[in-house]
Amino acid sequence: MRLRAVFFDGVMLLLWAFIAFIYHGFYGFNILLSGLGVVFGLVFGVAVTLKYISSLEKNGEFKATLKTLAFTLLTLIIIVPIALYLLFRFGLEAGKQMLSFLYPSVPAVYAGRIVLFLSWERKHEKLILFDGPKVYAVPRTERR
Repeated sequence: MRLRAVFFDGVMLLLWAFIAFIYHGFYGFNILLSGLGVVFGLVFGVAVTLKYISSLEKNGEFKATLKTLAFTLLTLIIIVPIALYLLFRFGLEAGKQMLSFLYPSVPAVYAGRIVLFLSWERKHEKLILFDGPKVYAVPRTERR
C-alpha cells in the first residue's frame, strides 16, 4: 500500500502528542526534561530524515540495509539495559523522569521529519511515499 510519508508521519505525530499530553496530565510536567526531549527528538528526526533524503536523491528509493538494522539493534542493546538499571537503581521516580524525556521526543522526531519531507517535496516537485519497508520518491503527476 502506497502511503504518503507526510500523511503517515502526521498521524503518528498526533497519536504520540496525545499520549504525551495524557502522560503529562497524570504525572506532571518537567519543563527541563521535556525541553531536552523535544530538542533530542528534533535532532534525531532531522538526522534520520537527511539519511532518507540523501538516499532518495541518489537512488530514488530508500531501503534499510543490514548495516542500518545492525546499528539500530546495537543501539537498543545498549540503551535498554541502561534504562532498566536506572529504573531498578533509583525506582519509579527515575522511570517517570525518563518518560518525561521520552514522550515529548517522539512527536518531535515526526515533526522534524514532516518539515524536511515537505521542504524536499516542494523543492524537487516529487512525493515521498512509504510502501512497506521501502521509502521512495515519485513525480507528482504519477501519484494516482
